[in-house]
Amino acid sequence: MDSNKLKVGITQGDINSTSYEIMIKTFQESLASEMCIPVIYGSPKVAAYYRKALNITTFSFNTVASASEMQDHKSNIVNVLDDDVKVELGKSTQMAGESALISIDKACADIESGITNALIVNPINTKNTAEFNLTDQFDFVKKRTNTSNSITVWVNDALKVCSLTGPTSLLDAAKKVTASNILTTLRTLNQSLIADFGIDKPKIAVLGLNPNLANATELTREEKNEIAPAIESANNENIMAMGPYDAETIFGTDLFTKFDAVLAMYYDQGMVPFRALSYDDGVSYMAGANFICVAPMQDVDYENAGLDKANPCAFQKALHLVCKIGRCRNMHAELTADVLKTHNISE
Repeated sequence: MDSNKLKVGITQGDINSTSYEIMIKTFQESLASEMCIPVIYGSPKVAAYYRKALNITTFSFNTVASASEMQDHKSNIVNVLDDDVKVELGKSTQMAGESALISIDKACADIESGITNALIVNPINTKNTAEFNLTDQFDFVKKRTNTSNSITVWVNDALKVCSLTGPTSLLDAAKKVTASNILTTLRTLNQSLIADFGIDKPKIAVLGLNPNLANATELTREEKNEIAPAIESANNENIMAMGPYDAETIFGTDLFTKFDAVLAMYYDQGMVPFRALSYDDGVSYMAGANFICVAPMQDVDYENAGLDKANPCAFQKALHLVCKIGRCRNMHAELTADVLKTHNISE
């Protein structure tokens, strides 16, 4: 096994959705398992069910007893479910929710033990995991790995967007628009752009909280008291943050292409334009963690489960992004390593 090759744990997502179909379509292509060493935390039984449903006879996963036994040049799968697991195509079931979280839990355990060093988290249905109070699959990963200080960055080929706040009410979001929160997020985002994406001097556009800033004669309260001071503080730390801009100016023109990332003040302010520009191939990235974690931005898509209609593009982009970040992190570590050894000289 190539010790330098990225070992990528992949959660199965919702077993009644399109996640297995998407993984099978991806790993049918031999190059996918050459990019890294993948291991899926799921069920060979469920995988076989979907291969039969999709009438795929020329491909199967390599079953291993544990992730530590994953093999290079193979698409590995480790069984983390009971044999009585039941697939109900296109249905939201408690078993599907529990199975999804078991998969994430096992994958996180192997990340923490160093068996794997990257993670792809397939979509879950938060409604059948409601008892765990989840907002998305990253929510579980952050709690499980104690990486609550990480931030989520939405990534496609042309755009990177981060939101200061998660999917919460506008009233709650506005309360979190503070200079301290903005500066902390800018630090994490800037470092990620450097170390994870190989951008030497990132330029970050910071959005305002209030609309129509381009036509305003003066900054409104939040922009004046919180956002602008945070940008100034970031600039004093050699972080190239600019703004505040309104979302219309950034996303309604091509101005976003002049920046390496955009920091939105609330969830919909960043998510709506991002999804409009990147519906089929967006990827979420958990920046600021000591391991690589991404999630394809796709729904559970119950309507197309088992029908051979699922689009694997977002998952494939996630796989490519994991490998790209792995390479960039290795390169950054080499460039910033202290190659001069220190010797104590005593008389």
